[in-house]
Amino acid sequence: MQGGSCRVTIEPPNLFVTPQSGPSLSIDLGDIDLLVPGDYQLSLTLYTGKILVLTKFAKVFQNLSADLLQTYRDRLVRCLLLEDLEEIERFEGYVDVDASDANFSSPAELRLYQSNLAILPEKAVVFQWRLADIDGIEFDDAAYRLIILSGSSRLTVTKLAKRTGEFVERLRSAVDAVSENTSAIVRSLCPFLSPDQVLETSRLMREGRAAAFSKLSRVHPGIEQSLIANGIDRSLKPYFEVLKQKMFGSEWFAGFKMVRPETDSEAEPGPDEPVVDSSPAVAAERSMPVAKKSEGSEKERSILYWFFFPLRGATGGEIPNVIAWESTSLSGHATFFFKTPTVYSSGDVHDNTTYLEYAVRQLNQALVTLNFRREPVYLSDVSLQTEARYHQYAIACRKISALRELRASYLGRAIHASVDVWQKQVEAILNKREASG
Repeated sequence: MQGGSCRVTIEPPNLFVTPQSGPSLSIDLGDIDLLVPGDYQLSLTLYTGKILVLTKFAKVFQNLSADLLQTYRDRLVRCLLLEDLEEIERFEGYVDVDASDANFSSPAELRLYQSNLAILPEKAVVFQWRLADIDGIEFDDAAYRLIILSGSSRLTVTKLAKRTGEFVERLRSAVDAVSENTSAIVRSLCPFLSPDQVLETSRLMREGRAAAFSKLSRVHPGIEQSLIANGIDRSLKPYFEVLKQKMFGSEWFAGFKMVRPETDSEAEPGPDEPVVDSSPAVAAERSMPVAKKSEGSEKERSILYWFFFPLRGATGGEIPNVIAWESTSLSGHATFFFKTPTVYSSGDVHDNTTYLEYAVRQLNQALVTLNFRREPVYLSDVSLQTEARYHQYAIACRKISALRELRASYLGRAIHASVDVWQKQVEAILNKREASG
């Protein structure tokens, strides 16, 4: 569209390019899909498809390139909703990605967190893997490369130079720590399990992954009651009981995740979405401080427990067409409701279990990817697009397909103001689902 001499200013989260004449170009660094350094040239591809090329910066180019790449990556991490995770270390290397939603090779920075691995490539869109989802870590001595496996996806890391050994050791240690924490939580929840049963339960109920009670009960019938007894705050038990009574069929799901206490603050209801009941009780709930558990150790207070309940619309039906998500520890102040995927709703009713597991797996993966932030789920499109404080969520929607799908399936939330007020909201949501078909 234009070219010529300019001044470049980096003021996170923005990049300003000011020509000698005419208006300045302002770019949110999160709106850059690709930032590719070249031979004294930087190529920035925006999400709109436009490309900005910065060149002829002479002696200051190296500093410009390094500073811009660093602030760009920091912005991406924020837009991936990873900023509040505890970072372990950063590494520069080269990645080959073979996954269902990505296939590329590129130089990349790898940021290792206690629960996630973020891959920030130069020639592809940034993405992340949860450490709990890593199935294998293999090091090829001959080729000096590390192969990381997760399901059918494969990530190969090379060109770490002298830091290869450090990356392998730190990654394995972080993955082992997640696994050990899972086993410790399972053992604490269910002390009656044998070592073999702890192993099988930990496999089914990995940290951050909801498991079906039908499968957990086959390991030991006491797991269900133990999760109910130990994973639900006393103040949230009445809401749990109502959802349990409304549940369609006998299959339901539970999960847990270690979280930093401050990451759960977004359980607070926000002003964006109107609630069904505007009574003083609801208004009071909106101003409630984040509650802490009155019982248990600090470690126990940092565990988030949740349940998925399959439900039917208000007029019934042969299959569940709503899934309720209830967090039952820390500061859970609302129940969230989602539509089941179309593939489930239109499926063979005799194969409900398979479709139900698929639906819950998709919802659970999206919520974990968001690190259980609620605002990106319930805020309206208008708020995401027009309010500056939520712009990172708008960028996240573009970059995280699971978030787009989650927002598309979102039906509403019922606030935990009182059981009576909450039930009215639940019925309104189920009626809305029935009306929408």
